[in-house]
Amino acid sequence: MRNIPSFSSVLRSENTRVNATQNALKPGQMLPGKVLELYPNQRAAIQLGGSQVVAQLETALASKQNYLFQVTSVGDVIRLKKISDVPLPNNRPISDQIMQQLGLNNNRQLKAFIQQLVSQNIAFTYKDGQAFAKLLEQFGGGSANRELLLVMTKQNFPLTEQVFQSLQTFQSSQLGKQINQLQQQLAPFNHNSLLSQLQQQLSLLVSSSPSQAQPMLQQFLHANQPLLEQVLSTSAPVQSSFLQQLTKGYSLNNNQTQEFIQQLNQILKQQLPFQEGERQAFSTFLQRFGQMMEHGTVTNSFKNVVQQQSFFQKIMKVIAGQDQQMAQQWSQQTSQSNVSQERQVFSMLQQMQAQQLSLPNQNLVRSLLLHLDATNPSSLPMKDQFLHMMKHFVQTSGIQDEAQLAQEIRTNSTHSTSQLLQSMMAGMTKQDRQVMQQWMAQAQPIVTQNQQTAEILQRINIQQIPQSEQSLVRQVLLSLEASDQAVNKDQFLQMVRQVLHQGEQVTIQTREMEHSLKQNLLLANQQSPDVANNQLQRMIQSLTGMQLNMVQDEPSITQQSFQIPGDRFGLAKDIRMQFEGKNRQNSEEIDSDFCSVLFHLDLYTLGETMITMSIQKRIVHISVYNDQQDIKPIMDSFTPILKEKLSDLNYQLSSISQKTLSDKEQSVTNGNHTAYNSIKTEGIDFRI
Repeated sequence: MRNIPSFSSVLRSENTRVNATQNALKPGQMLPGKVLELYPNQRAAIQLGGSQVVAQLETALASKQNYLFQVTSVGDVIRLKKISDVPLPNNRPISDQIMQQLGLNNNRQLKAFIQQLVSQNIAFTYKDGQAFAKLLEQFGGGSANRELLLVMTKQNFPLTEQVFQSLQTFQSSQLGKQINQLQQQLAPFNHNSLLSQLQQQLSLLVSSSPSQAQPMLQQFLHANQPLLEQVLSTSAPVQSSFLQQLTKGYSLNNNQTQEFIQQLNQILKQQLPFQEGERQAFSTFLQRFGQMMEHGTVTNSFKNVVQQQSFFQKIMKVIAGQDQQMAQQWSQQTSQSNVSQERQVFSMLQQMQAQQLSLPNQNLVRSLLLHLDATNPSSLPMKDQFLHMMKHFVQTSGIQDEAQLAQEIRTNSTHSTSQLLQSMMAGMTKQDRQVMQQWMAQAQPIVTQNQQTAEILQRINIQQIPQSEQSLVRQVLLSLEASDQAVNKDQFLQMVRQVLHQGEQVTIQTREMEHSLKQNLLLANQQSPDVANNQLQRMIQSLTGMQLNMVQDEPSITQQSFQIPGDRFGLAKDIRMQFEGKNRQNSEEIDSDFCSVLFHLDLYTLGETMITMSIQKRIVHISVYNDQQDIKPIMDSFTPILKEKLSDLNYQLSSISQKTLSDKEQSVTNGNHTAYNSIKTEGIDFRI
């Protein structure tokens, strides 16, 4: 498998590399620059990376020469000083004198790394230089380690031993092999509840024989029986008999197991891609919708508010043709509502809501499904098995633990009643804000003031409100619109508090979720340091490296890059994936109309294969990178069905092209990786 820089470069060309001039310069940073023109009073136009700046110089320079500069101060005028009196030679290694000026040992590998930084216009400090020297001395200065250190510098990662080791382990190790090794070392410790739970989590990520999978299924059922019965009795009572039979120790025959698996699979397919806030907003909407229907007061303004809700937009994308048309007619109808149609829409949405499970319960059902599939291999179609495995890993591995915790901290520190009110006022005009403030300041506003405030609340510009609070404000406005009473201050404040309380309940539920795989690995490493200590640490480092590799610089762009073990799909190596794209408006979700997806596989028959999918305005272009010459006819044979299936999802296939990995390596990497050796075989591993 290629390492991190090559993996990322398939979606990002070298021309989009972040350099120092794209970010704010900081005092102490050093970077190369070319003197373009000299001005009076020690000023000069200098090319720094991809940008031109006018800087105040502390020493004299020669025009049209390249130097290594240090930023001494920033502000209206950037102040620079040159590191060495000797200009940087074009396309030649940096001099021994410059290494001495930087306070660095003049060894060949460190010098080669500093040369990489200079040639790629990457800024660094004296302190960074000392860290580079220490890490290269400790781990070795080979090309792979230098490339990894370059990634750390570009991404502004802490230049520490822990970060380097985590990224190195993630880059160089196969997660599936680590899991198998760790399972073998934990096998004798079934009596330990923590280690037993850890074994169960690991067992879902790799393949096992039915005889090995059966004890893990029984252990899972024993630990989760009450909650499983509650979830399944609510979402699909038919399956309760199968569950009861299993939990009593009776086995299911193959047909019963397959039927149970298909039913669980159907439950998970019914789940909408809601975030927790959207799930609560959907519930609030249905409650208000039902109240308004009883009083015959479903207003057009209520429909307008609903159409802007992200949960409603997601619903409209997944419901069937006739139901979708009916819901669209209802939401867009401005004349007198059709009562029969209204009730049909309400009933359809109620049924949809009844099928929805919280994320913890989805994870529980998915775990049961994967356990059952392991006891009865090939019961799940390959596509469904892959999707469930990927979702299970993302949601339970722990690679999102810190991000979820940070979101909770942001949520708790922001969403007090007074601050939410301030955020609502941020979406008002200055005049409306003054009226709202006067209304809030009065003990008992009069009726006309209440009416005026109600009109102001309807005019709030959601786009002007901080993104983290937009969903809460929408819920408040939805509650106000659905109320069958004239707004008054006490009622309004009570609605705000109720929405905030619902948000707190979601946070409490999140905290009560089962420990992630990474959390259990950390606990096991602390509580049982003598048990598989080295292997536990390597697993922790791999997951941490995966988390670090998901870090992104631009808040408007989301990049999810991770790997899952390929063992369960009959692959010797992990499957690496990267999802990247601009966020939807007012959301942290990737816009599926404009995004890129990459799969990196090592297939038994076809060998190393990269597949990139680029989507622009729902038009799809696919590139397959593989060095085998006879893959093109195989691709052509699958093109018609792929085109048809994409069309069913309202996507248009533009083209599928084949490219060689060797050509890609020459264009986007520095040639440090070994070429893939083509193996002449026939056949195909997966229908992709």
